[in-house]
Amino acid sequence: MAKSNVLTRSKKTKVQALMQEGRLPEAKELCTNIVCIDKLDADAWVMQAVISRRLGLHKESEACARQALSIRPDMATAQTALGAALQCQGNMQEALSRYRQAVTIDPNLTEAHYLLGNALRELGLLDEAVASYRQACALQPDFLAAVSNLGATLTTQGQTEEALKHLNHALKLAPNSPQVLCNVGVLLERDGRFEEARNKFHQALALNANFVDALVSLASLAEKMGHLDTAKSFITKGLALAPDNMSLIITSARVARTEGRHRDAIDLLERLMGLRPDPTLAGELYLTLGKLYDQVGDVDRAFQSFTEGNRLVAEVLVPDNYDRRAYQHKLDRITAYFTNTLASAWGHPEEDDLKDNSPVFLMGFARSGTTLLDQILDSHPRMQTLSELPTVDAMHEAFLALAKDRPDALTTLSGDEIAKLRKVYFDTAARFVRLDSKQMLIDKMPLNTIMAHIIWRVFPHAKFILAIRHPCDVCLSCFMQNFTLNAAMMSFQTMRDTVELYARVMDMWRNYVRVLPINYHRIRYEDLVADFEGEARRLIGFLGFEWDDAVLNYAEHAKGRVIKTPSYHQVTQPIYQHAKYRWKRYARHFELYMPVLTPFIEYFGYAEPQG
Repeated sequence: MAKSNVLTRSKKTKVQALMQEGRLPEAKELCTNIVCIDKLDADAWVMQAVISRRLGLHKESEACARQALSIRPDMATAQTALGAALQCQGNMQEALSRYRQAVTIDPNLTEAHYLLGNALRELGLLDEAVASYRQACALQPDFLAAVSNLGATLTTQGQTEEALKHLNHALKLAPNSPQVLCNVGVLLERDGRFEEARNKFHQALALNANFVDALVSLASLAEKMGHLDTAKSFITKGLALAPDNMSLIITSARVARTEGRHRDAIDLLERLMGLRPDPTLAGELYLTLGKLYDQVGDVDRAFQSFTEGNRLVAEVLVPDNYDRRAYQHKLDRITAYFTNTLASAWGHPEEDDLKDNSPVFLMGFARSGTTLLDQILDSHPRMQTLSELPTVDAMHEAFLALAKDRPDALTTLSGDEIAKLRKVYFDTAARFVRLDSKQMLIDKMPLNTIMAHIIWRVFPHAKFILAIRHPCDVCLSCFMQNFTLNAAMMSFQTMRDTVELYARVMDMWRNYVRVLPINYHRIRYEDLVADFEGEARRLIGFLGFEWDDAVLNYAEHAKGRVIKTPSYHQVTQPIYQHAKYRWKRYARHFELYMPVLTPFIEYFGYAEPQG
């Protein structure tokens, strides 16, 4: 055996060099020679397993790894090689078991932690995947793939701040990596920085014209922007390289939906059902399919798809230990500052100097028509809209720092404190857009409704627009959407939680306007689609502006903007009636919730005449 070691030691060094140079067939031939000389050289069998896997010979890779383990059952690298071979063959559960055995045997084996993270991510176990990637990065901070995948997984989870830190580190390690550039682009897109995102995707494609992830991202972004021909071009290129790419097929289905080819879109997505869906995309698949079934009138299959889609999204993206009542707790804290005496806190001399600087606040509830109103108002040359930016949230956080949990803090705000809160608001807005003093600022954020009392206290002269839609239609539409998950959107994964949150938020609004002299204009979605110009004229008049015919071309105007909400494909089209009173087709699914929703149906004027 000593003679064998002498003969094979230099050969193994040569194999490693060949592997680093990418000369895998030569490395494989030399490694075969080594195991012929010494059939008990477990290290050589592991090398052979790795080479075979990289060559796509997964069965052979598995056999070599098992041979190594028959020689040394406690060999961590052999367990890792076997796990990788099994994962390549779709045997995910045994692969996980092998990776876990590897890190138990050798907790410092970086590659095992990294591959374990990849397997967990593929199975949709994102929290565990993040933990494995973190361990790999702790052991080897310059491990590019681990750093990049950690950032990408955190992006999927919506943890954008930490994700950006890791992805910027990955970009420093590999400034010309197409994968890293794409990961950064995805994060920029999620943050609303669409042009920067598109540039990153194009940079990745310039480095590798066949890089599928870049084609996927560019196709998706083009579709969201309404550039359907561009989207189809990227889809065609991508599918030629990866015919079963789930993201490309979903984007293709969305293009078909926008073009009115609903049956074609359904056929595309139903074909995916026969494949093994990526867990991180399976929820999106079912929710998109549900909307298509709705379009063709297949109500039962639509509702089943929405239910399954929301379940899958929650299964993948919601941590087991997450407090699903977190948003309700936030509402409790916000309402603690609302009192029946708040109206008596009107005014400070300083307010008169700034009253003309007050924004208009467009709110309501998710899926109540706020995105359509945003586009209508932004098309007016005298108006500038902010679409779902954290301006009021930043102001609220600054208020909490001043309040120090005092129940009377909102009532007792001083003039100086109000001026500071306004400054926080405008400084936050200026981070995202170039503010134009010649245009009225319209701040659109549906769930700012919960903070109307705080907004009024800081901007008592502000005008408010309340977007209203039939409560049942609002709840159904929220249940249908694949929202980016946050504390509020968690409530839309079941119909029960959706209805509960709607009732809570709109009850807060009822209480606010009962006590406070809020200057608001209420506009119902159903009235807007029935009499667009009439309702739009009344709204523009409420804001104090002359009518401009540019408003009539809001749909064309919207095509020049990237819209982050689920309404993006709708507001670039002419007014349509399909979504009006859609809930009636799903009436049997609402029977349980009507006692909760009826008071709001009556309050907002939707009760049907009796007799």
